[in-house]
Amino acid sequence: MKRLFKWSAIVLVALLVIGLAGGGWFVRRSIPVMQGISEPTGVRQAVKIYRDEWGIPHIYAKSLEDAFFAQGYAQAQDRLFEMDLSRRAVQGKLSEILGEKLLDADKFFLAVGFYRAGQGSEQALTPEFRNYLQRYADGVNAFVAQNRSKLPPEFTLLGYEPEPWTPTDSLAIGKYMSWVLGGNMETELLLMAAVDKLGEAKAKEIFPSDPKDGATIMQEAWRKAGGTAQAAEQLLALIGQTGRKQAGIPGVGVGSNNWVVGGSMTKSGLPILANDMHLEIKAPSIWYQNHLHVPGELNVTGVIFPGVPGVVVGHNDSVAWGVTNVNPDVQDLYIEKRNPNNPRQFEFQEKWENAQVFSYDIPVKGKAPVPFEVLVTRHGPVISDVFKQSAPLALKWTNHLPTTELQAIIGFDRAKNWQEFKQALDQFKVPAQNFVFADKQGTIAYRANGLIPIRAKGDGLLPVPGWTGEYEWIGYIPYDQLPTVVNPKQGFIVTANNKVIDDQYPYFLTHEWAPPYRAQSIFESLNGKKDLTLQDVVSIQNNWNNLQARKLAPILKEALGQQNGSGETERAKALLLKWLDGNPQDNPNEPGPTIYHTLYLKMLKNTFADELGEQLYNDFLSHGNAVNTMDRFLLEGSSWFDDVTTPKQEDRTAIILKSFDDAVADLGKRLGKDPDGWTWGKLHTITFDHPLGVQAGLNLILNKGPFGMGGSSVTVGAASYPLKHPYEVTSSAPWRYGVDLANLNQAVDILFGGSSGHPFSQHYDDQIDKWLQGQYKTMWFSDEDVQRAAGDRVLVLRP
Repeated sequence: MKRLFKWSAIVLVALLVIGLAGGGWFVRRSIPVMQGISEPTGVRQAVKIYRDEWGIPHIYAKSLEDAFFAQGYAQAQDRLFEMDLSRRAVQGKLSEILGEKLLDADKFFLAVGFYRAGQGSEQALTPEFRNYLQRYADGVNAFVAQNRSKLPPEFTLLGYEPEPWTPTDSLAIGKYMSWVLGGNMETELLLMAAVDKLGEAKAKEIFPSDPKDGATIMQEAWRKAGGTAQAAEQLLALIGQTGRKQAGIPGVGVGSNNWVVGGSMTKSGLPILANDMHLEIKAPSIWYQNHLHVPGELNVTGVIFPGVPGVVVGHNDSVAWGVTNVNPDVQDLYIEKRNPNNPRQFEFQEKWENAQVFSYDIPVKGKAPVPFEVLVTRHGPVISDVFKQSAPLALKWTNHLPTTELQAIIGFDRAKNWQEFKQALDQFKVPAQNFVFADKQGTIAYRANGLIPIRAKGDGLLPVPGWTGEYEWIGYIPYDQLPTVVNPKQGFIVTANNKVIDDQYPYFLTHEWAPPYRAQSIFESLNGKKDLTLQDVVSIQNNWNNLQARKLAPILKEALGQQNGSGETERAKALLLKWLDGNPQDNPNEPGPTIYHTLYLKMLKNTFADELGEQLYNDFLSHGNAVNTMDRFLLEGSSWFDDVTTPKQEDRTAIILKSFDDAVADLGKRLGKDPDGWTWGKLHTITFDHPLGVQAGLNLILNKGPFGMGGSSVTVGAASYPLKHPYEVTSSAPWRYGVDLANLNQAVDILFGGSSGHPFSQHYDDQIDKWLQGQYKTMWFSDEDVQRAAGDRVLVLRP
């Protein structure tokens, strides 16, 4: 949890002592044993865990049950504290170890209901897969039981031990990741607040399109339910403080790239697939690399979220796959009408209905438990009660349904061809993802897969009245009508959170497509190419071409040509124009991208902040489609360019010139008076942040960086920073991978960080240098390569 934990002086001193004595007894005893023969563990037959030179576990078992047991054991060896922190978030138990400052976060997580959703999904699984989950949990618990006196140092310093792991814990963590990837609740609140502040006509101009459910209807419903002016803005601010932010999940730049190239374009004659998923940058990594091998049953390598069994993205001995987010609109906010005589009842079609009631006692460190009640209407949990808002807002979300993603994941892991993989996709409901696929038979395919609601009325852009019955979900897009492409004529498939359908597609997916620049850049890198190698294909993942700058260049050059400056202003302009005249790239060693991105931020501020006000402007940067809206305004013009705080009439050119002056002044303060020294990497940095490393002093021991970095949110080599808090990278590609189906033993990947979450393990950060340099390592896959890479680093789990 970044920038949230303020530790006592005792903990600070203790950690410093431990860190400075890195070779000491306390540290050595808590680093897991990676070789030898274990105590009896609970496996039915002996399992070998080979650790390659990067510490990545290659698990060789004789049954699926033992493979998942060993996977739980290995993940606990490497990531136990990270797993426990994730579990506590979804359980609403962060306050128990971190104090009452996390109480609102606990309430919010309990209200949203990740753990309740996990419990529902557990019941939806078949007995076979519930057994696999239980075996995974057994493996986690076996490691804890054997190492209770030498757990990772975080447990000792916080003075607690992990509770036994359960199958629901794994499923609830999966539900939590769906929260990161699949919703637009904040967008609805943002647009609702904009209508309140600006009026319907003005607010519509920053909408992705006109809302079919009508802002006027929303406003009337809000008033009828007791809502007050500005309440949506206040609720949005509070959610921002207690939702994703509390869990260290950035709201800007989350996305991904994937592409697959058919054999007609490759040197090997078989498909090549690449994927890099853009998520939070943190220590340890959000991804866990592992390889599972069961003779005749399973041979798969790739990544998974710590705390979850299987491999969610990677390749087996027949197929490979990758994912990006569809950005689907799978959340709706319903304005509920509460019974004034019974706060646990809500109106629906002129009748009062009882809400479900869930009561919790939230444990708080050093204090008495805090009682908390969650009400769930027919639409979902009343999240506004967390913040005592005047009108109830209920969240309807596909993720609340009992779904079977674990069955899908293990189905992917065992698939031999497109038909088997597609059958597994039928079990993958949330979050909706863009899957690209390749197999050794030469098939390449794409599918936008998941539950995407069909609404009786409206398109989910604004909260709607919940008591009329007019705005209910009436089903989901039929499975056989989800966007699908198999072996396209162009020979390759690309997705990068861009719009994946045309206007003829009969169903609504979302209004919140990512800017098209990453997808367009990948397309340009592949289109018309032949004899591509794996290196050719994965190198695109480090491409810093800025197609946004290329598109906006004529407008910026025309405006800047109308201004004659002197000194640093004129030099900065010359550097920017030279950069725009070429093939603009966000290279960390050039000043051009620094000037461009700072100018862009100033244009955003000078265009929107005067009308929206400070709080709503910041919310717009975090939750609105600010980049798409700004680019549209620059290309088409807009009345928003006029500064409403002055009587002077302004236009696009005036905004650009004013913003350029502001950018030069800002950079002069930050980086000195010489624009030639304003290189992008000085400003745009990335840091490998440990949760405890927010304290001065501890950051020197536990964090790695900052490192200057190229790229941005609009480049394929993604490196996104929050628009309202530039320029530190919070979202990038924690894991990059690529595979040529003609040689599965030579697939490549790289992780930002390392396989271990233990700050003093040699594998805590050993992949960072290669990641920063755009390099890769081999994903050892054959028995011979695995054993050679492991040497004597083999741990045998004995029955």
